Amino acid sequence: MIRITGDISLTEGFFDLGTGVGTSIKSGKDPFSKIQKRKGDIWIGNFEGVTSDTSELKGYKAEIFRIAPKFLKNISHFNYYCVANNHIMQHGSSAYSETLKNIKSFGSDYFGDINKKSILFEYTSSKISITSFSLRKEEHFKPPLYWHSPEYVDIEKEYQKIKDADFKIVYLHWGNEYMNYPYPDQEKFAHWLVDLGFDLIIGLHPHVLQGYELYKGKYIYYSIGNFVFNMKNSITCYGAIVNVEKDGKEFRVSHSYIKIENDYFPIEVSAKEIPYKVQFDYLNTLYGRDILHETYYMQNISRIRQNRLISRFYFIKNIFKLRFDILLFLLKDFIIRRKIFRK
Repeated sequence: MIRITGDISLTEGFFDLGTGVGTSIKSGKDPFSKIQKRKGDIWIGNFEGVTSDTSELKGYKAEIFRIAPKFLKNISHFNYYCVANNHIMQHGSSAYSETLKNIKSFGSDYFGDINKKSILFEYTSSKISITSFSLRKEEHFKPPLYWHSPEYVDIEKEYQKIKDADFKIVYLHWGNEYMNYPYPDQEKFAHWLVDLGFDLIIGLHPHVLQGYELYKGKYIYYSIGNFVFNMKNSITCYGAIVNVEKDGKEFRVSHSYIKIENDYFPIEVSAKEIPYKVQFDYLNTLYGRDILHETYYMQNISRIRQNRLISRFYFIKNIFKLRFDILLFLLKDFIIRRKIFRK
């Protein structure tokens, strides 16, 4: 079975520096330890962070969304990692290049790089391709070294390179954080990808689940949420795994759910074990709406603010667990951010 997951951060963000996933991994824990990996399964995920010994940033900013490769050598890595996302360039071009080399050193491979947009592999004597790019704004390093905001003609050119594969997957970073349904333009673009010839579309970046649809017999999962991430908003703690199996001469697509537990690590669960409003039965009623641009983005701003508030409560709750030097850095940076925002 091919098993495709959502966003994976083996690092730590601003509000959980010193208390999150990276700290757990540094203590010897494996973030994938609760996931059953059967012999012959192929695992694919989005590597949303940096693993390098260097950073172009200084001080504690050099620690956010970055972990030294020595801490990742002994975890049960995936077969393939996507690197087309908005955190992979956070520490500069040298750290990005190191990350690619380190992923290979872990026994994995990568795709979504500007020079390696797709990857081909065999599964049950069939040739599978997976192609990745990001449509999110690059805030750290320009031009990015991963495949970023391609034109339609560029996607068509890449498709020609992998068109002979038996099953062709697009795995893209797009959409808006914390929104549980896609923007209408995403639906149009996903349909175009299927019309071009791709067999399965899987979206990432919103950090929450969104619905899926069956278009011309092909599945489009608009967002499959998180898989390993340091987020405390309850809706970000549920995600999906998209499964691809060979059934005779046909490929069968299905999904299963995961829950991220209090240690930030995922475990597979049934639909009965998660709230109804993060199940596909509910989420599939939300897409396809005719909604005004202003209305959609006002909702998005509201959800981003709500998530920040939850993150701040988490920070306050764990304030006595932080090293004093980290605490001083976080408080100072928070004050600076507030001053800039008010201007």
